[in-house]
Amino acid sequence: MGLNIKDSETHELVRELAQLNDTSLTATVKEAVREKLERDRAQRDAQSLKKTRHELFAEFSALAAPLFRDGRTGNELINDLYDEETGLPK
Repeated sequence: MGLNIKDSETHELVRELAQLNDTSLTATVKEAVREKLERDRAQRDAQSLKKTRHELFAEFSALAAPLFRDGRTGNELINDLYDEETGLPK
């Protein structure tokens, strides 16, 4: 098994990073790839969660929407939650 990198800039960058961290070229490449994979996976997972939240909100909205189609305004709906005299929740 082997990896043959023929790009001089890549070789130089890996060499410089290995020297800064006092590690071998192999260890440097392994660590750099591992860190990049972790970042990319975390980003992918975060995007996946956003989609899931959006989908859940859309489902909730679809379920709740019929409950608010009785002709009352938003203010009327909110006012129905509270006692007129005390202002406390009913």
